Amino acid sequence: MTDTPFSFPAIHECPLRYQAIHHPSAIAITGEENTISFTQLDQMVEQCRLHLSGKGLNAGERILFVTEDALKTVVLLFACLRSQWIFSPVNPAFPVAQREDYGKRIGASLIASGNDLPDAFDKCFDECFYECFYESSETLNNPVSINISPDAVFDLIATSGTTGTPKAVAHSYKNHFYSAGGSMSELPLNRGDTWLLSLPLFHVGGLAIIMRCVLAGATVALFQKKISLADMLATQRISHLSLVNTQLFRLLEQGVNLHALGVRYILLGGGVASPALVAKAREQGVNLLTTYGMTEMASQICTGEPEFVHGGVTSGRVLPYRKLTLSEDNEILVSGETLAQGYFESGEVTPLMDQSGWFHTGDKGEWCGEQIKINGRIDNMMISGGENIHPEEIEQALLMLPNIVQAVVVAVEHTEFGHRPLAYVQTVDGQLNEFEVKTLLTGALAKFKIPEHVRLFPDTVSNSGIKVNRKEFQRLA
Repeated sequence: MTDTPFSFPAIHECPLRYQAIHHPSAIAITGEENTISFTQLDQMVEQCRLHLSGKGLNAGERILFVTEDALKTVVLLFACLRSQWIFSPVNPAFPVAQREDYGKRIGASLIASGNDLPDAFDKCFDECFYECFYESSETLNNPVSINISPDAVFDLIATSGTTGTPKAVAHSYKNHFYSAGGSMSELPLNRGDTWLLSLPLFHVGGLAIIMRCVLAGATVALFQKKISLADMLATQRISHLSLVNTQLFRLLEQGVNLHALGVRYILLGGGVASPALVAKAREQGVNLLTTYGMTEMASQICTGEPEFVHGGVTSGRVLPYRKLTLSEDNEILVSGETLAQGYFESGEVTPLMDQSGWFHTGDKGEWCGEQIKINGRIDNMMISGGENIHPEEIEQALLMLPNIVQAVVVAVEHTEFGHRPLAYVQTVDGQLNEFEVKTLLTGALAKFKIPEHVRLFPDTVSNSGIKVNRKEFQRLA
């Protein structure tokens, strides 16, 4: 194992400063109206770092950051990396009480939103947008490399959840460094490529996109909420996309030729994939990969070309710098260079590993050759008439049907059997023939696994994230 996967900067160097020195005029970020070079982004980060240093922050202190402004979040991210402050973003949708509880749990020293940093950001934005920083070496002030601490706690990422106070997963920069390096063995990324930031930066998936692009010298395209995804692809040359099954369906339904627009790789997350959609994307010449990952492993664990087997879909091979094994009861256990340092609370980090060095994911899986297939969460399992049922198995069987593009299965109480599965689906035409769906499932599932009822997704349910909010559907049921 080397310290520098591929052509990355050394693990002890700030990757943004590295790119600003070696590729100063290369584009780091494209936004709604402007493009920002690595030199300009580097200048923004220094402005922010100097501004926050004036507040008396010390290394190891946590900055709870609440904003939907992706650019400001990226700037703060690298300011924290250079000063050893701990970057702690949270979902702006969290209720205030939940946010405050989380802030107390991590002992946040500063609670900030983008609006709390007006002087530093306004000044550096004006300079960046109206001055040229890279006309000569003097305009860069002869920047030198910046050493960072790869093993120190770099960020706290809140685990997903809509109720209760989420856990804070503590990553080091080293975790993200090796996560990006291993990712590129299956998902090449180079200077000149552009990855659309379609995931929020309080989510490890969004953070992973930033780290991959900066380490590789590639461009991040900020997602524009004012226009559709199809329009973004038509106006910007996006080479890499992170999508879920429903987003891919909508693009293909609109007749979008992804390959013709420049898309070369699609990373399909969310745990499910439709064989018909995968086939259509491949026919266009796009490399479509399924993936399995989690916050505790700094995003991706497995990635690869999907294979549809045993009524489900594979999630790829184990990536470099990760290890994966199955316990006697087929629980997925993981470890490696990308495994987070632990859960952070009251100033201390509690390691994730058991005595044998493995983290217990709570996911069930099986090997399909060299690939892993995810069979569902242990805590999602329901017992119906004494039989164990994993909702994910039913969901994947539903996705095999030609008219269904998304499915969620939850448990409902039943007088005779204790619990029965109830399915919610999205269909191609917005229509549903429940009897036909249940009939088609008869050949794919055991009788006791066929849902008691199949319903259309209600309009009130949000489905814009990387994962379906199962708790929201459970409340509906």
